[in-house]
Amino acid sequence: MKRESRSAEIKLVLLAIAVGIGLYLVPGEYSGRLYNLMRDAVRPGLTLVQTLKDRKTPEVKQSAPDGRVKQLEQKLAAAAQENRRLALERLQLAEELAQLKRTGAPDYETQQSERLLVPDLIEANILGEAAIALLREGRLLDQGETQGVFESSFVLQSDLPAIDQGAAQGMKAGYSLYAGQAVIGKISEVGKWTSTLIPITSVKYRGSARIARKTEQGLQLGTDGILVGRGEGKCELLQIPPTESIQVGQEVYTGEVDRELPLSMQSTLGQPMYYGRVIEAELPRGAPYWKIIVEPAVKLSEVRQVSVLRQIINPRRMLAN
Repeated sequence: MKRESRSAEIKLVLLAIAVGIGLYLVPGEYSGRLYNLMRDAVRPGLTLVQTLKDRKTPEVKQSAPDGRVKQLEQKLAAAAQENRRLALERLQLAEELAQLKRTGAPDYETQQSERLLVPDLIEANILGEAAIALLREGRLLDQGETQGVFESSFVLQSDLPAIDQGAAQGMKAGYSLYAGQAVIGKISEVGKWTSTLIPITSVKYRGSARIARKTEQGLQLGTDGILVGRGEGKCELLQIPPTESIQVGQEVYTGEVDRELPLSMQSTLGQPMYYGRVIEAELPRGAPYWKIIVEPAVKLSEVRQVSVLRQIINPRRMLAN
């Protein structure tokens, strides 16, 4: 096949050479006619090519954004939030199961009773710089010092962010603040109408925390450590022993007991809350603990409204009396 193809190519080349020589040897009086004849023969093809070239390609109009895209994005965000809620619920059930395995279930049936202290979340707004400036000037409230509405000087002089809830709403120093299920910080100073908060990235912040590891049985919580703020939008998890398996990307939740708070102010939510995820993990040779850097789940600058966790006496217990 290759030889036949090669032979055909040679024949075409010889034919082209012969035609060229023939056209060269044709007398001038015939060459002009022959040129005109060839030009007329190819003119329809040239006209067709020029027509196709001049024809403009129709522009494709971009359709308006489909409303379904926004709907799907909203559904995806809702599904992600629901998945996190289920993961937290699974952690709680796993803890209850582990406790039953350690202590054993009673052989007799117990009667479930109402808890004395129950969680109570109250919404609060983070005050902007303009509102805080007006508050310091005494122009934000419509009553003055003589009416007993003067704000605490500790709150007014603080450089920390502030919320619009204070002692009048039952706020206390150390109460935790959340944005959804993510920990934002805790209350520092409490005034009559406002309170300051310590973000989890502040060097003044300390709280109990632990890492959740993904296993075949689901998420498992590790040993309690201490989460401290490093500034510049980062946190550090301290006192995690080398026996723990730590990897970048693992999630960090609140600990079982916050050592920085008295037992009377411990969380009553009954489930761990979310701090963020591990972005750096290093175990130096001979070190007694891991060096773990944590990125918060939510930035305080992106939050306008938070929830403050209070503890109140169970209204059902009060009604029962």
